[in-house]
Amino acid sequence: MKTLDGREICVPIYREVDIWRKPDPRRAIFDDIRTLATINEGIRTIADERIRKAMFEAVQGAAKLVELPEGVKLGDELLKSEKAFMAAK
Repeated sequence: MKTLDGREICVPIYREVDIWRKPDPRRAIFDDIRTLATINEGIRTIADERIRKAMFEAVQGAAKLVELPEGVKLGDELLKSEKAFMAAK
């Protein structure tokens, strides 16, 4: 995340199972980002390179549609292409 004065801050996003909480619209953006990051990590387990590429492009496109508050951007490490293109062994 980049602040308005130009400083860059990295905010880690942790994954957790939280089925008892009530929906909170303020957290929805973080839930969306967390879900996209999880999907991106899972893409690397797909053996077919064409499917991996198509899914990676879809996740990248979806990430660009996330409406972030002013002065906030997704970090480059969140959806790195190397993760998506690593074949399952």
